[in-house]
Amino acid sequence: MSNTTTSHFLQLNHHLKEIYQPLILKIHQPKDLQIFNDLINQQQVVFFYDEIWSQLQELIKSKNPSIRLKEDVYKKLIDEELGEFSLEQYGVWVYYPWSKKMVHLLDRDAFVEVRTNRNQYKITREERDLLSTKKIGIVGLSVGQSIALTLAMERGCGELRLADFDTLELSNLNRIRSGVSNLGLSKVIVAAREILEIDPFLNVTCFKEGLTEDNLDDFFLKDGKLDLLVDECDGLDMKIIARHKAKALQIPVLMDTSDRGMLDVERFDLEPNRELLHGTLKGINPHTIKELSNEDKIPLILQMLGAENISLRGKASMVEVQQTINTWPQLASSVTLGGAVAADVSRRILLNQFHASGRYYIDLEELIANPKIDKQENTSERKNPHNPLFKQDLINLAQQVSFTKTNNAVTIDEHTLKELIYAAAAAPSTGNDQPWKWLYQEGLLYLFHEENRSYSFGDFQKTASFISLGAAFENLYLKALTFNLNTKINFLPIASQEQLVAVIYFEKSEINTNTLAQDLSTYIHQRCTNRNHALQKNRLEEKQLAYLKEITNSIYPINFQYFTEEKDLKLFGKMIGICDRIRLLNPEGHYDFVHREMRWTTADAEQSKDGIDVKTLGLSNSQLAALSMIKDAEVVKTIKELKGGKAFDTLALKTIESASAICLISVPKYSLESFFKGGQAMERFWLAATKIGLAVHPLISPLYLFTRVNHGNGKGLDTSSINELTALRKEFEALTGLDKNNAEVFLAKISFAEQIELKSHRLPLEKILFVS
Repeated sequence: MSNTTTSHFLQLNHHLKEIYQPLILKIHQPKDLQIFNDLINQQQVVFFYDEIWSQLQELIKSKNPSIRLKEDVYKKLIDEELGEFSLEQYGVWVYYPWSKKMVHLLDRDAFVEVRTNRNQYKITREERDLLSTKKIGIVGLSVGQSIALTLAMERGCGELRLADFDTLELSNLNRIRSGVSNLGLSKVIVAAREILEIDPFLNVTCFKEGLTEDNLDDFFLKDGKLDLLVDECDGLDMKIIARHKAKALQIPVLMDTSDRGMLDVERFDLEPNRELLHGTLKGINPHTIKELSNEDKIPLILQMLGAENISLRGKASMVEVQQTINTWPQLASSVTLGGAVAADVSRRILLNQFHASGRYYIDLEELIANPKIDKQENTSERKNPHNPLFKQDLINLAQQVSFTKTNNAVTIDEHTLKELIYAAAAAPSTGNDQPWKWLYQEGLLYLFHEENRSYSFGDFQKTASFISLGAAFENLYLKALTFNLNTKINFLPIASQEQLVAVIYFEKSEINTNTLAQDLSTYIHQRCTNRNHALQKNRLEEKQLAYLKEITNSIYPINFQYFTEEKDLKLFGKMIGICDRIRLLNPEGHYDFVHREMRWTTADAEQSKDGIDVKTLGLSNSQLAALSMIKDAEVVKTIKELKGGKAFDTLALKTIESASAICLISVPKYSLESFFKGGQAMERFWLAATKIGLAVHPLISPLYLFTRVNHGNGKGLDTSSINELTALRKEFEALTGLDKNNAEVFLAKISFAEQIELKSHRLPLEKILFVS
């Protein structure tokens, strides 16, 4: 081609994916006319759009808003506007190489006048002209595209700098305005083309590599300092780095989260000493964050946004990320709203009409909501029907039974008594509720069930409590052996009165008749729940498994089973995960977990001396973050309505991955006495496992839920949960050989893992032991 400019421009077609600037031609100039003709001759123009006459009519009308113009007047005034030019020569021809379109438009000033005419007087001409001198940088074009397009449509600035390293994917089209023909293109290119097809006279610069530390100066300063930064990037490190730069240059920053219409405003231009992100990430080093995995960044993101302020569906979705959904969801309606809000606020900032920093919400679900109606009773306000047992209550209950000691019975001193109860209290209990109280009078030790402490969804028909009480008695029995005492027990509970569990007395003996269990008392205070992930999966030796079986079965009539095959472990993992989900999505189960069992801070755990310190769960930072989301009962309700919660399923499978074996303890009869004996066997097993260096992690949700299906007609469960559990129970019975007449006591993973640093607290003796 003869014209080097045309030749160079046409060569760019080989890199069409990179082009976003249109070519603006004034064909009354010979040079531009040559380019225009060359493009046509080379068949680079497929579509012509020439609506210049209607644009001229609009221009004339905008100059004469008070006059009702007739056709002949229009023609006269248009001829005057054309002057020496023909209609074809007038204005500019704009060529869009990516679509091969040639469009005839008014020249810049006239184009801007007509295109912004409908802004009057929400934006005056003076304000428009001032805005045309402003430069706005937008980082992140998934949400930022909506902001950029809105700014372009209003002409809320004269220059846009767009930064995003990503390309357009099909899943982006739920919120990014684009056609499928743009898939695979850089998001900044897509946005820039859209903007320049609206207004070819805007200045748009693309940073296809995204915002980086290498191009930071160019983005903020090249060809003039930015007047405003809009941050919509995903990289937490770059959010902080960009804000440091904006703060140093005293540039205001906006951020829209497309959740609850939240807009963040930081006026570093007016408050140069303001903390980044309102101080939510104070002291965080962005370079350290960069090295974190996406999983470990989640807690920081929640900290930055304020987890309590996230929408209900947003919280529910967070639990589902990388489970039933790939990533954090965003809707076109929310993104579009964010575009409108951010464009509005940016205009007012640039026009010196808005001066505040802060975090603002335009929550449509709150603003446009159904009329509020009285809610049913909230499970979080559930009342415990059992009153605590005080000392006089214990004495009164003890007087209701008569019991005669043998002649060999001995009275124990206070020191020995406290040592025995101290050991008993170290036993495990569901949610660390410690459902026991003890009364010692006239040489007899009475064990009571403190129902006020054990009342819960997990303690169906008191089975969990009696397992715990049995474990406490086992510790007492083993500790008594170290004082050369034989422990005699009379198990008492009957249907009408189950608070007094047993009457115990002691006989002196110089010989330990239980040689198998004689040294287990050494491990009573070492025994603990260890949820640490095994560093590697080690196979247990047969002699170790045989030892565990022998010592557990030494309590009659206990059945001990272990499973080591990978397929069996995975099946257990599936069952445990489903049961964990059912339990946590159940209103009563959720209440127990959040309000009764968990201690969400170490300070709470130390103060209450019961419950489970959240730090002992062995969860990653992202898992803890997800856990914080489900504290809200409404979030859990939403997850259930969405048929979600698969994270709980996979969490159990991940837990099982490091198991050397799964162990199951059961008894042949469904009765409180059987569960009590099962608790003894459970504790004996656990102490023996501790002795040989094994980590024990109870995974008991299937047992408590199966009990409701087998012996309670699914009481407290909805139909879908009952159906799911019924199917699971069949799988469980096929795997274990048990049937519904058996009572399962304990299910646990055993592995080789590092010892835990933090153990559960215990109530002080003065709250559980009384002497009369």
